[in-house]
Amino acid sequence: MVVIRADANSKIGMGHVMRCLSVADALLKRGEEVLFVTADDTPVPLLTKKGIPYCVLHTDYADMEAELPELWEVLRELPQGAESPDAALAQKNTSILVDSYYVTEKYLAALKKRITTIYMDDIYAFSYPVDMLINYNIYGEEMGYEKDAAFADTKLLLGTEYVPLREEFSAGAGYAQSRKELSAETENVTPAEDRLHQTAEQGRTADGGILITTGGSDSFNLAGQLLMEAMKYDALKEKEYHVVSGSLNPHIGELQALAQKHENIHIHCNVTNMAELMAESEVALSAGGSTLYELCAVGVPVIAFSFAENQERLVQTFVKRGIAQYGGNYRTDGNKMIQNTIAGLETLLEDKNLRTEYRKKARTLVDGKGADRIAEAIISGR
Repeated sequence: MVVIRADANSKIGMGHVMRCLSVADALLKRGEEVLFVTADDTPVPLLTKKGIPYCVLHTDYADMEAELPELWEVLRELPQGAESPDAALAQKNTSILVDSYYVTEKYLAALKKRITTIYMDDIYAFSYPVDMLINYNIYGEEMGYEKDAAFADTKLLLGTEYVPLREEFSAGAGYAQSRKELSAETENVTPAEDRLHQTAEQGRTADGGILITTGGSDSFNLAGQLLMEAMKYDALKEKEYHVVSGSLNPHIGELQALAQKHENIHIHCNVTNMAELMAESEVALSAGGSTLYELCAVGVPVIAFSFAENQERLVQTFVKRGIAQYGGNYRTDGNKMIQNTIAGLETLLEDKNLRTEYRKKARTLVDGKGADRIAEAIISGR
């Protein structure tokens, strides 16, 4: 069994849960049992919809040390006949995958003493006492984990080959590749993948529209601000805009009001066909996060921006490597970020060659099989 400890709420968004769900799906495909453990019931509707077992601790997501007694109670649901909780954990061959910025050294060390412990990281806050560390980010191999003696016995999964995308992205990463490029492998192309390739080509040769994605909660209403700014441009106000809104977005009413006022604005809630929606887009405006890797898998030119501290390094690295255009940092200058992003959109739409260059670089970054690689590593590492 693999226990997955991750949270989602209006303050931290849905990103931690979503990427762990990708790993969970890969584990389930391999016959592994999975149990999600969350601090509160915010992710429950999503987990229920996907049919994944879960347990709610009813604790403070930001105080993880305090939850340890409740977590151990959950793990006591163990095979009969075990001599002790520790023996039962070993008998059940249990691992725990933790994905939270609120972990402490004490918390992880307590877990590691009793159970194989895996941590999903982005920021290298300290030397994590874990058995396996995952940092799939584009900068993951540059953070210096290998030089830290604390990780001498830790299995390190670093770099974009471990990006845990959902299964809809794994069938054919780089949907923007032409069918001519795929001709040598036509016997391996599924009908669904071929359809997405065609959709991507059609969306980018015609006016496929502009995709706006600002995270699961968007507490600053960035999507609304970007739309209002775009309506000021003669060259942009008639474009088709597709806004992906998460279930935790407190500004959904404002977005829907904009959509009622402008028939070229479309709001998509609780999207289940993200890859296809991306494939139909000409350009995307996206906050930093896992969505950037999804856009790469589909091959969508993107203008990236940040609104949280942990996003800026990712966005800057994408820009430096020529994979995305920079929109700005909302935390340092919100108005400038909104204005730069929309001004950049106008420029990018006018430059087909630049869009093609972004597309080529993006689709080489991920292959959509990262979740499978993580699942295999977890299973083989116990």
